[in-house]
Amino acid sequence: MKTLSMAILTAAAAGAVIVDRVAITAGNRMISDSEIDQRIRLTAFESGRQPAFDPSARKKAADRLIDEKLIENEMDVGHYPRLTPEKSQGLLSGYAKLYFKGDNKAMEANLASYGLTVDDLQQDLAREQDLLTFVSLRFRPSVQVTEQDVRDYFQKNIQPKLPPGSGGIDDYRSQIETDITTTRADAEVNSWLKEQRKRYRIEYLEKDLAP
Repeated sequence: MKTLSMAILTAAAAGAVIVDRVAITAGNRMISDSEIDQRIRLTAFESGRQPAFDPSARKKAADRLIDEKLIENEMDVGHYPRLTPEKSQGLLSGYAKLYFKGDNKAMEANLASYGLTVDDLQQDLAREQDLLTFVSLRFRPSVQVTEQDVRDYFQKNIQPKLPPGSGGIDDYRSQIETDITTTRADAEVNSWLKEQRKRYRIEYLEKDLAP
């Protein structure tokens, strides 16, 4: 473990050695400083904000990466399906159409202003889709939504906002069932992640990232 704790990743560039320090270990997976910085940049890019690298932002990014590593480990163990390169490219194309009107050069320039590349974005979109697939296959099937659940949700969250004479519960049933299932599946994921954090040793080599 001591050897792992002192592990570093190195890459040669322009005759120099760039050191990428390991910041966190989660089981047998490592999170480097550069991964944390990239997570901050990607989140900022996708939300249209300037990236912040203060301790709070780094801790939040690191926490998200820990969850991702734990899920990725479970996906490997359980042989969950991953996105193909073709579908990954399709996600990128869809993103460009949605946010940049299909202008790939504009998207590339915007990414560059955040210190990112098109490959960085494509990999992140694919990773997010893989995580959604895992949640959908692992947790959503076990969620049960009863008729009473639907009625309670309708009466509490939808009916009070409807103008007189609007549609009844059946007009919103599909939406209600989806909302309830998503909320409960997310709760199951959070509970599962807490258990995984207890199961796998999380070591913060960069102490400022610790909870």
